[in-house]
Amino acid sequence: MKIVTKLTIIATAATFMFGGINLTWGNAYTNELVDGADVLTATHSFGVWMDINDSMAFGWEGTGLKAGFDGPAGTQMRLGFDPLDANGDIRTSIGMGRAWWTSTGDGWGTDLSTAIDWGVAGAGKGDFTLTMNLGFGF
Repeated sequence: MKIVTKLTIIATAATFMFGGINLTWGNAYTNELVDGADVLTATHSFGVWMDINDSMAFGWEGTGLKAGFDGPAGTQMRLGFDPLDANGDIRTSIGMGRAWWTSTGDGWGTDLSTAIDWGVAGAGKGDFTLTMNLGFGF
């Protein structure tokens, strides 16, 4: 039984060792209700994405979990889940992202990207978040 456990751990670790990892850092702009008025606010955004395969990625960005799937014309379709926002509500989102510039060198790969996510359910229903990121991948 010990050998099966060790082989399972090694096989699981190997899948992450050779997958792509992308760190993102940028700004997130969203509309919030402040004193009865809809106000555009800006916050920082940080994320970690892991490539599952050539067309799917999973990670954490901003305040929640995201899953990304390749879309048409080089875009990325995004599904989001934020377990607890500031009010303690569960939020879900759907969105689209695009990398506008990607480096073509060896080692660290960098990219500039933009994504927009719409709140589907929860406290953020109908709200949007526009994120502009600088990504570092390896």
